[in-house]
Amino acid sequence: MRRPKVIILTGPCGVGKTTISKLLLEQLDLIYISGDEIAKGKFPAISYITEHPEKLQIVKRELYDLSRTYFFDHNKAVLIDYVILGRDYIAEFQQTFKSNLILKVLLPDRQVIVQRDRDRACWESGKDMINNLYDKYIGLKEHIGAENYIDSGKQTAQETVDFILQQIIEIT
Repeated sequence: MRRPKVIILTGPCGVGKTTISKLLLEQLDLIYISGDEIAKGKFPAISYITEHPEKLQIVKRELYDLSRTYFFDHNKAVLIDYVILGRDYIAEFQQTFKSNLILKVLLPDRQVIVQRDRDRACWESGKDMINNLYDKYIGLKEHIGAENYIDSGKQTAQETVDFILQQIIEIT
């Protein structure tokens, strides 16, 4: 990357955000910000932060503030890994970082996400939560842009990373 960027990798639980993020970190010099880690650090007793809107707002604010600090104050490229929803919240990132923002939504078919969710070792979100998040991401497609959605269900993790890297190269 010629200049620092803020890359947001988002999508419903179980789509592979963290897996893809780790692979991107191996190839790019990025500051990694995990929304899940922020939530666990601030509210370790809460399993589903979405059930606590006031606490979710705190996590989202810290995610945004850290991104701004690393990008503007330290001139660092940032990779954010989190389920980021909300038209206003996304618009805040778009307005702040403008052409320096790369937003990618991993969104394979619902069945693929449900199966991946069942297969992962850490924890399971469940079909209801996945369907709810899936519908929200479909509703944001016009706002985010269809070109920023990646159907990673028919790709390996490395193929998805290669696809994202190619798009980053084209943008920068």
